[in-house]
Amino acid sequence: MTTRRAMPHPLKKMLEYLDLNIARGFRTAPTLMEEAVVACRMCEMFDNCDYDVESRYFLCPNRDRFDQLERLQGKI
Repeated sequence: MTTRRAMPHPLKKMLEYLDLNIARGFRTAPTLMEEAVVACRMCEMFDNCDYDVESRYFLCPNRDRFDQLERLQGKI
């Protein structure tokens, strides 16, 4: 629950853009979500990607995690 409150804004924007349920992600794959938070905070594009998520998606270090979350949520 603490990780969820500390989720970086760019990561929230990306999950919303991909139409992934954040709460469900934390329930079904808490480790995956925590790893995504850490990767987002350490990303060199951290300050830039929250305003143009569509173009940043292809460069995002969490892209594989997003794909896993999509599979878990039945979106792929």
